Amino acid sequence: MDNRQVTVFGGSGFVGRYVVRALAARGLRVRVAVRHPQLADFTRTAGDVGQVMAVLANLRFPQSVAAAIAGSGIVVNAAGISYQRGRQRYRAVHADGARHIAEAAAKAGVSRLIHISGIGAQQPRSGNAFVESKAEAEHEMNRAFPGVTILRPSVVFGPEDKFFNRLAAAAQLAPIMPIFGDGMAKFQPVFAGDVAAAVAQAVADVHTAFGVYELGGPRVYTYRELVELTLRMTSRHRRLLSVPVLPVKIAAFFAEFLPVPPITRDQVDLMTRDNIVTPGRPGFAELGIVPRAAEAILPTYLDRFRASGRYDLAAPA
Repeated sequence: MDNRQVTVFGGSGFVGRYVVRALAARGLRVRVAVRHPQLADFTRTAGDVGQVMAVLANLRFPQSVAAAIAGSGIVVNAAGISYQRGRQRYRAVHADGARHIAEAAAKAGVSRLIHISGIGAQQPRSGNAFVESKAEAEHEMNRAFPGVTILRPSVVFGPEDKFFNRLAAAAQLAPIMPIFGDGMAKFQPVFAGDVAAAVAQAVADVHTAFGVYELGGPRVYTYRELVELTLRMTSRHRRLLSVPVLPVKIAAFFAEFLPVPPITRDQVDLMTRDNIVTPGRPGFAELGIVPRAAEAILPTYLDRFRASGRYDLAAPA
């Protein structure tokens, strides 16, 4: 095994691309394991010439997973889906995929395995299919590779996110902004770059093996406060309207039939649940990382949603 080479599953995804960049910056050679390598060519720019390369891997097929791992001394699992379509099911990608990665990593003699999960994944019977698949993934990782390092971020944000960007896009079109339920569910948004830094630090520090780290940003917000923050960052004034959760879930049920659903029932459910780090659980501090606040990052990409454009001089700093 070559401990200077790392295979990153899901390396072309939202969080994965930041992970690839952070690992390349540490001087590692990175294999970006994805279903469509031709669509992951952009990841090559994350490192020097030849340092980053995309390889074919489908988590539903153990042989392709093993082939992507062969020769790498480090493996990172950043793969995940936000909705189910065709053969891409939560169980197939999250749970079975995690099992295939962990079993292949153990068989290949990999020294380090890092798994990106999510806060709430410690609840195997949460009633939310997405969360339950994440919990099952952690179980499979621990069973097949006991030395795995598990990172559980809260809501991850960044220029490519589907959280703040969707809120800002909705504010462009609608005169009101819906708040699901009472809007008091708590969130601790964390920057994708900080999650990637946590992965890189975990790779470098062997003492993080066998550990679970919950990653949250420096501030806790309610869902209502996050909507208000989005409006402030985009210089828009919209009325906030609380809406019952049940009708939204019914609408989300029909939305799930679209090729790319704008929202799913699981996502609606998650927006009504607290998503913050567990007090006393190891996190950024133990990894020596100071996470960045949403207010410091959001203006760098939500400015395009401002009513008067990106270069509106009256926009918030």
